[in-house]
Amino acid sequence: MKAVGIDLGTTFSALAVLNDYGNPEIVPNREGERITPSVVLFDADNQVTVGAIAKNTAVSDPENVVEFIKRQMGNPDFVFSHSGKEFRPEDISAMIIKKLKADAETLLGAELPSAVITVPAYFDDARRQATMNAGRIAGFNVLGIVNEPTAAALAYGMSNPDVRQRILVYDLGGGTFDVTLMEVAGGKVRVLATDGDHQLGGKDFDDKIIMYCNDEFKREHGIDLLDDLEALQDLRQRAESAKKTLSSRDSAKITISAQGARLTVEIARKQFEEMTADLLVRSEMLLDAVMGAAKLGWADVDQVLLVGGMTRMPAVMEMIRRVTGKEPTLSVNPDEAIALGAAIYAGIILAGRGDPEVVLSEAGRRLRDTVIEDVTSHSYGVLLVDSKTGSDINEIMIAKNSPIPASRTATYYVHEDGQSSVELVVLQGEDRNPANCNEIGRVVLPLGGSKPRNYPIDVTYEYDANMIMHATIKDPQTGAQKSLQITQQGRLTNAEVEEKRETMQEVEVV
Repeated sequence: MKAVGIDLGTTFSALAVLNDYGNPEIVPNREGERITPSVVLFDADNQVTVGAIAKNTAVSDPENVVEFIKRQMGNPDFVFSHSGKEFRPEDISAMIIKKLKADAETLLGAELPSAVITVPAYFDDARRQATMNAGRIAGFNVLGIVNEPTAAALAYGMSNPDVRQRILVYDLGGGTFDVTLMEVAGGKVRVLATDGDHQLGGKDFDDKIIMYCNDEFKREHGIDLLDDLEALQDLRQRAESAKKTLSSRDSAKITISAQGARLTVEIARKQFEEMTADLLVRSEMLLDAVMGAAKLGWADVDQVLLVGGMTRMPAVMEMIRRVTGKEPTLSVNPDEAIALGAAIYAGIILAGRGDPEVVLSEAGRRLRDTVIEDVTSHSYGVLLVDSKTGSDINEIMIAKNSPIPASRTATYYVHEDGQSSVELVVLQGEDRNPANCNEIGRVVLPLGGSKPRNYPIDVTYEYDANMIMHATIKDPQTGAQKSLQITQQGRLTNAEVEEKRETMQEVEVV
């Protein structure tokens, strides 16, 4: 079985496989591109187009185009409607994955039944599960998910297998940001600490240019481009192009046309850096947070690895040099490293199962001994009542940056006399105040009659290798127990995923 890795990105996605020599390589799409725009176009005849054509059509047909869907993963309120049908983030992401899968199968002349899919390290439980569901809907058996910085470190570590080093991965992509510190040595990757922001990425840098140009156009012509969907889509593409130009040139010009009016706006690199300085500060703060969590200084870091297209911005590299005192490592392609690492991770899983196609090569056989030790990106707690104040509190069960897999059992006690049931509420977040945390599920356990105050109840949390939470509440005296039934609004059941998978088989994606 081919080891397949997919980087499901906000703006671009890519697919990689392990070749016959056990080395990862990108599989181009049918258009010959090594990365595919994560843009979906719904045609009038119900055909779905993914990639460059869809992106180019966004200007002339913006109402039928979906972009940046990764930012909506796990969002129960997002629905895209077309031709009387409703599509959730998992559905649209599945179309992107299906495009990658079909193109790769055509080029390789073989079926690709299984894959590993990457996610930002800071994705929460809902977003991770939504990503796995998208892969299943697209027709894959999802072997697992892997954090993007971990995948990038695998891609880098494969080329330097015998060197023990601490690597900081700074991953600023099209829509998300992660920073992860890890140790890589002799076939072992151990994550020390991770943090991130799933609402920080290249799109936010584009938005700064868009808002500046819109203000200039409004000042000159009295027209608000934000009210004109076609003009806004055109400006977005021009802003993205200008942003890329400013990585290699001192200035860029953007020509805007709308409602018969026209304006050319020139933006200098220094001006762009000033208008986006707050975004870099946000990433810098997370750099400091990760180093603090790991209790290490910059002298303890050997390499700083840049991943994601936004790291090509000169100001990013200058900030990294200033903060870390180190020259960033540029030995991996920032657009491809994550997909390559995902293919390696898929190879690790398959090699562990003794898959003959993977262990055929020497490089593939080495993967059997590769060990990945990741950490939790969030804390997980249980909702309790403070016996002294009577107020609700979040009691941490599994702390942020705990090694994965993680598990813990704790005994709590019934708060009042006469209780005939107890409810377990699972929270995600570090704050002591439950109002500042996310509820990811709850379950009620009947106690078989009235119980006195301080009656014991056991709670077990397990955070698995795919970074998904499981929880169980148990009456230790009777043995009665219940496992967590996910109640997050919008979470798909296995039956719903299978139904969508069958429906997706009938959707023509090109």
